[in-house]
Amino acid sequence: MKKSFYGLLLLLAALVLSPPVVAQSAKKIVDRYNKAVGSKAIKRVKSVLISGTVKSAEGAQGRFTYHAQTPDRLRIDIETARLKVSECYNGKSAWRLDERGLRTLLGAEAKRLRLEAVLANSRLRDLSRNRISMQLAGKATIDGRETSGVEFVKESVRVKIFFDASTNLPVKQERETSAGLQEVFYGDYRAVDGVMEPFSIRIKNGEQELLVAVDRVEHNRTADETAFRHPEIEGGRPLPDVETLMKAVVANQEKIEGLREHYTFRETETESKLDGNGRVKESETKVYEVTPVAGDFVQRLISVNGKELSPSELEKEDRKVQKEVEKALKRREKEQKEKEKARDKEEEDERDITILSFLRLSEITSVRREVFRGHEVIAFDFEPRKNARPKGRAETLVSKLAGTLWVDEDAQQIARLEARLMDSFKIGGGLFASVAPSTAIAFEQEKIGDELWLPSYAEANIFAKIFLFAKFNRSVVTRFSDYRKYNIDSEYELERPKEKARPDGRPQGNSASRP
Repeated sequence: MKKSFYGLLLLLAALVLSPPVVAQSAKKIVDRYNKAVGSKAIKRVKSVLISGTVKSAEGAQGRFTYHAQTPDRLRIDIETARLKVSECYNGKSAWRLDERGLRTLLGAEAKRLRLEAVLANSRLRDLSRNRISMQLAGKATIDGRETSGVEFVKESVRVKIFFDASTNLPVKQERETSAGLQEVFYGDYRAVDGVMEPFSIRIKNGEQELLVAVDRVEHNRTADETAFRHPEIEGGRPLPDVETLMKAVVANQEKIEGLREHYTFRETETESKLDGNGRVKESETKVYEVTPVAGDFVQRLISVNGKELSPSELEKEDRKVQKEVEKALKRREKEQKEKEKARDKEEEDERDITILSFLRLSEITSVRREVFRGHEVIAFDFEPRKNARPKGRAETLVSKLAGTLWVDEDAQQIARLEARLMDSFKIGGGLFASVAPSTAIAFEQEKIGDELWLPSYAEANIFAKIFLFAKFNRSVVTRFSDYRKYNIDSEYELERPKEKARPDGRPQGNSASRP
């Protein structure tokens, strides 16, 4: 029961519910902030560069630099005699350099830094377009000032900002990190080009505290993209050629593709329906047993939200599985007949995506060595290549993706992939469906036993409009586990299911074989 990307988009979502009153109250706080910060002047700001001196509680001094650039670039550098930290989101990946070394951030850390980058560059405007929801986070007295908190949420990560009740400007920002809660306090606001900017910043991480005295704030000083890329580490081992490495990955993948059809596994899928602001309205978790049949994978549902199916529900599911098996066998027969016929080369090019087309359509940057799951990998960022000319719908989709790829050099396998749409992707000119730029996917695979690599995790956050009106907002997380070798004769997959007699004596097909 294959789930195609286009098939998923065919599902019609319910119309988005009106935001609750609490969200409206949070919106009023943000609206007051926009007026206070300089609503007209801020529209002209495309980047901000803040520089100053930083001093630790122990007296160590150094430099502080903060650079935000539209639409979502953000880099912060702190350097003293005892401390050197750089943190950045560059539109494709998030990275951090500290006492642990240079590394690409994953999961919640990466999502949170991206959220901060969007908040910083948007100045809290057009949040719904970026699928950022907001809600009240309570009141608090901070440094003697009464404040109202607003929590901003995107892709399950959160950032809190507390606004001064009198000036409506930010007093404090909170976020969770791998090291615990980080608090950033703002003060001494001054007008720069008509925009209110903080000239006093205090950063608190647990017991550690840093004081920043801002020397200069500059607007619209655009930096080259290289300023946000991963720094190059001197003295490292030579890096492989990306095209040569990826060709080897594809060749290796083709060799073991057939072996994938000899493993059953368990698939746990959690699908969350989101409202227009990205808040979860409802969620459902389904667990499937998956069996390979004729080059396809047939799912058998066994539980929903932790509750196993009843005997009658299982019987109904088995009948459904049997039909899927028959469909898979028919597809295999049809594919074999098609292989015997000559194919139109142009049609094949439009349907298939090769590694060469991926490299042709993408700009590769920041090739580096990293450690992922305890193994050294080659990682690199990719983004749409300017003036690229895609062929067909599949290549058009690829030409709009940006993200990061992690490749196990020794195994020549993809360990992780993250990608995000940089521009809307329209099907049928947008009449049938239009997928929003905030749509993102992540995928991981790992080595099973000593034989081959198989999927272990997948995540998709899809935002689209169907038929111009209905909104489709879904977050789907899938985990793959319990892989077991499925000893089945390959020719058996080409046969139809065995038949057994019904009570009336007529033949009836069996349900799909299961381990």
